[in-house]
Amino acid sequence: MVTERALPIDCQNLIEDIAARCGISSRFARILVSRGIRSAKDAERFLHPDKSALHDPFDLLGMKEAVERITAARDNGETVVVYGDYDADGITATTILVKALKIFGIEAFAVVPERENGYGLTEGVYEQVLEEWGPDLIITVDCGISAVKEVADLADLGVDVIVTDHHEIPEEIPDCTVINCKLKQNKYPFDGLCGAGVAYKLAYALIGERANDFFDLVTIATIADSMPMLDENRYIVACGVKMIAEGRCSRAVKALVDVAATKEISSTSIAFTICPRVNAAGRMGDAYSALEFFLTEDNFKIRTLANKLNEYNTSRQNECDLLYRKIKSILSERRDIRKIITLYSEDFKSGFIGIVAAKLVEEYSKPVILFSEKDGLLHGSARSIPTISIFEVINSVRRLTVNFGGHAQAAGVTIRKEDFEEFANCVDNYIGEHYDVSSFDFSTEVDEIVEQNFDMDFAKELLMLEPCGMCNRKPQFAIKCNSVVASPLKLGSPHVSFGTPDIDLIWFGGVDKTNDLISPIGKYIIFEPNISVFNKRESLRGFVRRMETIAENSEVSEAAVFDRQISDIKSESGNYSEIGNKDVENLIEKAIKEIYGTVFIVSDPSHLDFFDGLKNMPKFAFKTEKGGNISSVSLGFEGYLSDDIKRVVFIDKPLKVPKISEKVEVYVNTELDGVNLLGVSSDRNVFGKIYLQVKNGRIRTGAASDIALSNDFGFSVKQVIFALRVFGELKLLRSEYGYLTVDSTKKCELSSSEIYSYIADLLL
Repeated sequence: MVTERALPIDCQNLIEDIAARCGISSRFARILVSRGIRSAKDAERFLHPDKSALHDPFDLLGMKEAVERITAARDNGETVVVYGDYDADGITATTILVKALKIFGIEAFAVVPERENGYGLTEGVYEQVLEEWGPDLIITVDCGISAVKEVADLADLGVDVIVTDHHEIPEEIPDCTVINCKLKQNKYPFDGLCGAGVAYKLAYALIGERANDFFDLVTIATIADSMPMLDENRYIVACGVKMIAEGRCSRAVKALVDVAATKEISSTSIAFTICPRVNAAGRMGDAYSALEFFLTEDNFKIRTLANKLNEYNTSRQNECDLLYRKIKSILSERRDIRKIITLYSEDFKSGFIGIVAAKLVEEYSKPVILFSEKDGLLHGSARSIPTISIFEVINSVRRLTVNFGGHAQAAGVTIRKEDFEEFANCVDNYIGEHYDVSSFDFSTEVDEIVEQNFDMDFAKELLMLEPCGMCNRKPQFAIKCNSVVASPLKLGSPHVSFGTPDIDLIWFGGVDKTNDLISPIGKYIIFEPNISVFNKRESLRGFVRRMETIAENSEVSEAAVFDRQISDIKSESGNYSEIGNKDVENLIEKAIKEIYGTVFIVSDPSHLDFFDGLKNMPKFAFKTEKGGNISSVSLGFEGYLSDDIKRVVFIDKPLKVPKISEKVEVYVNTELDGVNLLGVSSDRNVFGKIYLQVKNGRIRTGAASDIALSNDFGFSVKQVIFALRVFGELKLLRSEYGYLTVDSTKKCELSSSEIYSYIADLLL
């Protein structure tokens, strides 16, 4: 379901006040209010962030003690090691603190583990650190909040530890100085910093405003770690994006921009070009290369390592594609109705499971945990949908974990191989007990359902929302329409373009959706506006992100579904079990409990709400648009099913039950008729009159239902659809220059049409 972002009650005065005081349109002010802005002052601060957005680092619990301990280390000539993580956040955080400590007067050593060593302050890695450097003080960045045992062991060895982290707070934290923006005892007003953000705050506490030179690195980390683009993150990223765009960033970041051939610098382009290259090194088992890349001052090394990260990114993409296809094959065989996907294999590579898990979450609309195996332990990357906290889910079975940590939407977890089945069952049961179907059917929220012209001035106002990201996403809009005239950008192109009354749109990679676009069924087109410049001329188009069909009881829907049923007459019949209304109710109750695996098909739009249990299920036309196999209602059926649908229920009997995979249970409610043939006749005179109208008229080609709805034939819409389908089967019609013409030379009997005979028998 597509909905506009909710607005507070009686907010029109607020909208007009923001518009007047900020010099923006009411239309744009409405979007700001829907995103949580509640005053003109807040709007001004949001649209034009400045230094006042930065908070005092000493409001973070532990900051004072950390600065005192680090000062003592400098004054006493102690050995200091900065211990980070292997991802973009951890690598940039390590770089920031090492460079800040150098300015402060400490030549610190830097270390990041590789993925195969496991996440965080692990015993195997810190033992190597002790042997190589013999540190007096270890400062963690982007990790350590769960390292209770490790910190205690180091303390026994006489090594002090300062933990700086931003991950969720576990039940027990290390007995040392801890700086974490999520600690409840903090006076600090913002808990959305990334690991590099926390490292920056420590750097600021040590060296003051010179730490602002690291905004480019904090920006990359904030974007890579999907931190909320609000509060001081918004100011930091705005400054960082500007630094990178103007070339005032570090030489390493400049080199990445060059090898990635990033033309326009924005939070979005950084997310898709810079961040993956930093992350790629750790995913390919060489996180140290990325760390060395950011720390080195040698120009030749910077160029060499930039090319290396670029090559790693290409290899990472290929490896992820292979892993994705392998897991898709496994899932298609399982027909899994679990509420969370949990898989492991010794063949899964730890560097790629997080990316693939995120892709599967988007596709299947359910949480995913993928595990790689090493030495009898399973190391997992977890990702989740917006409505379910994966940290909470894993925490519920912490007795089965070796360690875990993370956020609501992403986490890491390690378990013993022998505990996998119990772990998988427990997390699935926990979700089933604490979440219902509404948690999985989250609506597509847009900033506006467009009902007026989308002009350049409004599109330029929307640029003021930048930098965009988590909690401040790029603005999305929806246009409601029926059929559209869509065509490839050029011959053989995978991209299609089409116009609407309000804005022209492009769907990159959307050529396989052309039939859905031209279908007369109601639909929402969800898009992001884009301003492009060519030869100094600006042009506005929308980039389509997805399409969602609309299941509604309307004349358009009734015509489109009837048209589809007529076309299915020539298809092969399928096997099914006959059921009644009571059986349907039982299957609905079962599907609500299971959440996944069932599709209910409605043939008559007036039956969409016939059964109360279907009212709160996601509804679409002709196919299930939500990813994966979430139980849903489809108005009409075009034959496509997700591989892991295990049950199809026709709640009313269609003209013909199509053949469906033998692996799927198929039920048809024979107590409820899904075909209303009122106004439909097999009379030859009726067909003759419609034939003459087509012959003598100037009728544009299109779907039979579209033609029937757009022209006045003097007969019911269903009658015209019936006739046009019969004429088409008998090859009496053809299209010439976009118009229907008839072949007057062709003579044939209506009874030779399979469609005609089938309907005629029903009308007897």
